[in-house]
Amino acid sequence: MKVKTIAILGIGGVGGFIGAKILSNRKDDSIKLTFIARGDTHKNLKANGLVFSSPGKQEVLIPDRLLLSGEDSIPYDLVIMATKSYSLKDAILENQSIFGKDTLVIPLQNMVNAAQAIRPLVNGAEVLDACIYLISNVQNPGHVKHLGGPGKVVAGKPPTEQNNWAFMFLRQSGIPLELVEDVASHLWKKFLFISSLGTLTAANDVTFGEIKKGSELKDLWINLMEELLQLAQSKNISIDNNAIEEVMGMILNFPDTAKSSFQLDIENGVFGEKGTLVDEVISDSLSMELACPYYQAMEKKITVRLQKTSLSNG
Repeated sequence: MKVKTIAILGIGGVGGFIGAKILSNRKDDSIKLTFIARGDTHKNLKANGLVFSSPGKQEVLIPDRLLLSGEDSIPYDLVIMATKSYSLKDAILENQSIFGKDTLVIPLQNMVNAAQAIRPLVNGAEVLDACIYLISNVQNPGHVKHLGGPGKVVAGKPPTEQNNWAFMFLRQSGIPLELVEDVASHLWKKFLFISSLGTLTAANDVTFGEIKKGSELKDLWINLMEELLQLAQSKNISIDNNAIEEVMGMILNFPDTAKSSFQLDIENGVFGEKGTLVDEVISDSLSMELACPYYQAMEKKITVRLQKTSLSNG
């Protein structure tokens, strides 16, 4: 049997979670796993391996191969794109050699259009629309902590069964995976969760527990989701008001102390995914003549927080 190869590009919260699941649960070495990272993450992975923490457990895991982003390689059978949304295209252009016409690419960014954006860049590889339900944060480069969420991947159903091995392997690795026909509605439902919650927490510096217990924060969260919902519906996405109730139920799966990764970036004075999670929501809404006063108010608060952090660090 031909050895299959998997590369995870970006070993942060998402990439570290998936890599840890694979390395902890695979039954044999017929499928080889490569981590591709850069900077301090690559340095620490090389020195210490991946440190992965989850409730009641901490592991140190070593991939079959570790590459510095941009090193020459050959096409992989499966590439999981786990970089931040703002570095997605640059990461692909820097690692062109890992993609080929027989490669399957699963992008897991906090975006609704990641697959569309990268299809022209991956040498004819098949790219699935996909998303993941997960809160997993970087404690330090190379140290990832899973805080909540099942790590469920939802992806568009491909036209052939050629890559069924990959879907089966991910499931066997403890990563729930569902292939669906209406993937656009799932992408928007995930974005409804991650954008509204990330924006709310980053603007107000509150934990998930404070949102669960605070009626004013819950009302504000609903207002943000309603603005996102109207944007999705204006794009003819099949999603209705029931999605808001579903999203509000998701937060119950996370510990009260949890913070969004976008919130942690803002705390550190890092712009992070503001462009995708906040700015594009506002610009898209305004271009379609949709009011978004709550997103605009939160954007102003986030900008003020970034300015204050910049001044205090200066």
